[in-house]
Amino acid sequence: MEVSAVIQKTLRRWLSLGFVLALPSSAAWAQVVAKAEMRVTISVHNDAGIPADTLRGAEMEASRVFRQSGIEVKWLNCPLPADGPEDAAQCRTAIFPEYLQLRIARRSLDLSGFTFGISYLSADGTGCYANLFYDRVEELHERSDLSLASILGHVAAHEIGHLLLGTNSHAESGIMRARWQSGELGSVSKGALFFSDTESRQMGNKLATWHAKRMDETRIALARPGD
Repeated sequence: MEVSAVIQKTLRRWLSLGFVLALPSSAAWAQVVAKAEMRVTISVHNDAGIPADTLRGAEMEASRVFRQSGIEVKWLNCPLPADGPEDAAQCRTAIFPEYLQLRIARRSLDLSGFTFGISYLSADGTGCYANLFYDRVEELHERSDLSLASILGHVAAHEIGHLLLGTNSHAESGIMRARWQSGELGSVSKGALFFSDTESRQMGNKLATWHAKRMDETRIALARPGD
């Protein structure tokens, strides 16, 4: 029995070594990440009681904006249905930058009337939580010919953009402009308000770095010899 145990232990180590040699290099893993679509999962908490069709339309608009930057978004409308495929625990998951949280409130109690939302960032510029204020979206809808879903979707993309871009991420123009003017609103109506190329690269780099780190951790874990 002791000899058999030694042989099995030696065999496991040889198999582990063989697996290590078969694993791709870090450069190869980086190429895999670069070719993969970047994905973000966003848990949506509809505290404002927005109608389901409006919320669904807003999510489609925001997805289209992020897709222009090469990022695919998966939306989890929380609470999740009991018979759905997802685990309810995902609604509480917050891991930068892969799992983010978006809460839609009816109104803000202490922010200015021009503020459509707020994103919460830590000292290192990372964050997983953003809030939107639906009454501001409704006010803009009433002052313009833009649909509620379109405005809400672009505002959501703006706030999630803050989470993915980090601190000081307002821009002079485009979707990340602090206060949208007629130019931005005109682009919303045409479906042409997007992140800039620089912003798209910055968000993509953060996601790629995160995925590469996860893949390296997986590679190292799989390559670790058994006892």
